[in-house]
Amino acid sequence: MKTLLDGVNELFKRANLIQGDAAALTTLTDSARQHPIDIAIQVINEGIDELYTSSHIELPNEQAESTVTLQTGVRSYALNASLTKMIFPLIDKTNTQYIWKFPGTYDDMLQIDPEQDDTGLPWWGIVSPVDGHLFLNVIPTSEENGHVYTYQYEKDLALAAATDTVPFDNKVFRAMVPAWLQLYKREMRNEFDAALYQMSIGRAAVSLTQIDSRQSYSPRGG
Repeated sequence: MKTLLDGVNELFKRANLIQGDAAALTTLTDSARQHPIDIAIQVINEGIDELYTSSHIELPNEQAESTVTLQTGVRSYALNASLTKMIFPLIDKTNTQYIWKFPGTYDDMLQIDPEQDDTGLPWWGIVSPVDGHLFLNVIPTSEENGHVYTYQYEKDLALAAATDTVPFDNKVFRAMVPAWLQLYKREMRNEFDAALYQMSIGRAAVSLTQIDSRQSYSPRGG
């Protein structure tokens, strides 16, 4: 699979910022060319978003892991900033304890404890629609203080590291390079060939749709 670094290098070749593989970037940190690199990363991500939107295919999510550490008197906990979907349950691996997804709504949980003063070991949790924090059914005490719960979550696909892989095969990658170039020219040179951009996105979308169809209907990925 191609990486973000591959995408930036192919884009730079098309934009005549580097000449051939010998001059290819080996990192996405370069003081002399940092601004063009940052713009390239931005337009590659924008192009990927547009590709999936135009293909009517849901953009893949990546799964990641984080933790919540209980604190005395604290009922609400901030979650990872990149989280788009919480995957329950949270697991205290040390004590083999779980926080399960509350089976009702946030308002339902509030009604169970109207005074908001129940304390103890939490076993239910819900993502608050107010601030996006994890809200527990009870308030931890000093007895539960320091318990670490691990949780899995889904996050939006956003390429940032040089080794991050694009969510499609090499055929789609090659079709996307001209589209990325047009987005790059628009940002850096105030130039944009709309027809070429749409043609490139369309060609990539056809290949992507074929891949998605094969994965959807063939149990062997045929």
